[in-house]
Amino acid sequence: MKSIIKFLLFIFYTTIVFFLPNKLILCFFLLNLFLIIIAKISFKKVISKSLIVIPFIIFTFIINCFLDNIINAIWVAIKLFLVCNITIIYSETTTITGLAETIKTLCSPLKLFKINTDEIKIMVSISLSIFPIIKKDLSEIKEACIAKGISFNIKNMKIILSKFFLSLIFKVNQLEESLIAKGYESE
Repeated sequence: MKSIIKFLLFIFYTTIVFFLPNKLILCFFLLNLFLIIIAKISFKKVISKSLIVIPFIIFTFIINCFLDNIINAIWVAIKLFLVCNITIIYSETTTITGLAETIKTLCSPLKLFKINTDEIKIMVSISLSIFPIIKKDLSEIKEACIAKGISFNIKNMKIILSKFFLSLIFKVNQLEESLIAKGYESE
C-alpha cells in the first residue's frame, strides 16, 4: 500500500508542477531538496543524473522562446527540471520490481475484464530492465564502429542500425527462451 501511495504522489507531483502558479516553484525546489535529504540520496548522484537531461531542457527552453516569450520559457524549463529531478528521486528510491508490483496492483480492477495483471507486471519489469541493456549495446556498437574506422554518424546509420536491431532481436529471442524455460506461457 505504501508503494501505491508513493507512486500516486509521484504522478500527482509531476502533474501539478505545471499547473501551479510560478510563485510556488521555490517551495517545490525546497521539497525536492528535503526529499533528497530524507531519502539519503547522494547529491553528487542527483547532480550527475540531472546533467544528463540538461540538453533536453535547453532544447525545450529554446523552442518555448520561439513559441512564447522568454519569461514563460524560463518557467517551463524550471518546471521541467523539477519534474526530472523528482523522477530521479523516485527512481533512486524504487526498484523495478517494486514499480512493476505497484502497477500490477493498480491494474487489478482489470481482472473484471479477464486481463491477467501478472502479465502486465512481467511486461513492465522487462521493459524497464531492457533500457540499460540497450544502452550498453549501443555503446558497444559505437566502440566497434570506431575500432573499425567507421564514423558514428547519419551517413553510416544503415550499418549501425542493422547491428543494433540484430542485437535487439537476439536479446528478445533469449528472453523468450528463458521465459519458456521457466514455465511461463501466455494464453
